[in-house]
Amino acid sequence: MGRNYFIELQINKLNMKFPICLKCAKSDTLCDSCESKLRNGEITELDVRISRLLLEIHKVHNITTASFEHAYDFGDTVVIFTKGDVGVLIGRKGAVVSRLSKELKKKVRIAQLRSDSHKTIEDLVAPARLLGINIVYTKDGEYHKIRIDRRTAHKLPVSIPTLERAAALLLKTKNIKITFE
Repeated sequence: MGRNYFIELQINKLNMKFPICLKCAKSDTLCDSCESKLRNGEITELDVRISRLLLEIHKVHNITTASFEHAYDFGDTVVIFTKGDVGVLIGRKGAVVSRLSKELKKKVRIAQLRSDSHKTIEDLVAPARLLGINIVYTKDGEYHKIRIDRRTAHKLPVSIPTLERAAALLLKTKNIKITFE
């Protein structure tokens, strides 16, 4: 009873936000409400898996205030969006993000989801430097041009295709071009 009781007390004091309810994060099955969200496409199997992983990681790293909103698998990288402090999901010395990466068998990038998508994209490219995001109008339509400082381009933590797909999702467009200036 000793150790398990302590872990259960810690879990009950959680201030963590998941796309699924805490009951579903603790169990192997989903309640009717969370199952409905999954069927309707509001959440994905990846969201469910990461919610459960974060609950397991909490037991070791005592992360109690994480806010996990949604995750996207972009092939080579899983991007996890939070509305809370990015540092909580990264963990001390990168321990939480490393564990997530190990469990998911992919590179994991954490970004803060904000109303200003420019700031969210800035999180995705950091430590590379985002110079700006412009809408370029042409006779064939428009596209978003994401400008990155070429002197810091080697620090880009995600691949160009991953950045393009993530930016397209955030900017709600399919026409993205990445440039290095």
